[in-house]
Amino acid sequence: MALTIQRDDAALAAGFTRWFTRNQDLADLCVVDLHRPSAGYSSETVMVQMAWSGEGKRHSRSFVLRMAPSEAGTFPRYDLLPQWQAQLAVADAGVPVADPVLEQDARWLGAPFLVMPRVDGHIIGAVARHDRWLCSRTRPDRARVYANFITTLSAIHRADPGAAAEVPRRDNASELDFWDEYLKWSSDGSPVPVLVGALQWCRRHRPASEPEPALLWGDPRLENMVFGDDLAPLAVLDWDMTSVAPPEHDLAWFTSHEMTMDHLFGGRTDGAPDRCETVALFEECEGRPVRDLDWYEALAMVRSAAVMTRIGYLRLAAGAAPLLPIDDNPILDLLKGRIA
Repeated sequence: MALTIQRDDAALAAGFTRWFTRNQDLADLCVVDLHRPSAGYSSETVMVQMAWSGEGKRHSRSFVLRMAPSEAGTFPRYDLLPQWQAQLAVADAGVPVADPVLEQDARWLGAPFLVMPRVDGHIIGAVARHDRWLCSRTRPDRARVYANFITTLSAIHRADPGAAAEVPRRDNASELDFWDEYLKWSSDGSPVPVLVGALQWCRRHRPASEPEPALLWGDPRLENMVFGDDLAPLAVLDWDMTSVAPPEHDLAWFTSHEMTMDHLFGGRTDGAPDRCETVALFEECEGRPVRDLDWYEALAMVRSAAVMTRIGYLRLAAGAAPLLPIDDNPILDLLKGRIA
């Protein structure tokens, strides 16, 4: 499944080759492989393998390119600068990232792009309990994977937000306004009624106070982290939704996603911490109690369901069935149960 309009592969290969050699002279340089690993609704992601000769041998290296989608995508605005700044800021705080380079000159590929060396390691699939690598580990190893994930998530929040000036700043009131506008935009003015009602519930029950804002990852899921053989994180991926906001948003995105996947696919991965254990480790890493997590989880479910609904509309426009029904999405039932 792909975007209804994608950039031409030959033009991308030629443009990236020119960019790759802009400051160096490489013999027999060529693009060995170019492909798209995902549907590309939030961005157009392209994997490129380059090869060249030098010092009497052949060299090869793989890169990941990310660009804004060439037509309407998951979000109304797609800006690479905040993603780049966020990754540099968390790298300074000791968080492993994929060493992104931002190219804002559109003459190379027809649009600005991020280029990152491909990080080789283990990426857990969307359904963790069915992932071969994770399931092949011992129960204590699986627990370590989750613990390393939560520890890294908290480390992100210790980064300096001032080093990422272009990352959007949103308190909870602004967050609610953002998603209210998103529901209207993403559905051409006809949002799913359950999501409208749930967001109104979140607005009525907004906590009276909120934690100090921090730099957030935005999309903390196991499948967005690369793990090494030693189970240590090698790179934190996918910063499309980064913001500066209360850290509970990141935690709630993860815990609500885990709860949803457990419900849809019949239970947790053996060795994975439950919600209480996850929260306890997060609190230990953050050095403070988590506040109002039920509310943040309800809002996270609204946000994730809104994004999935938008992707459903995009798939329909591309001539494919939505991954989940738009008006009869089982996640909406979970959301209704959460706010009942």
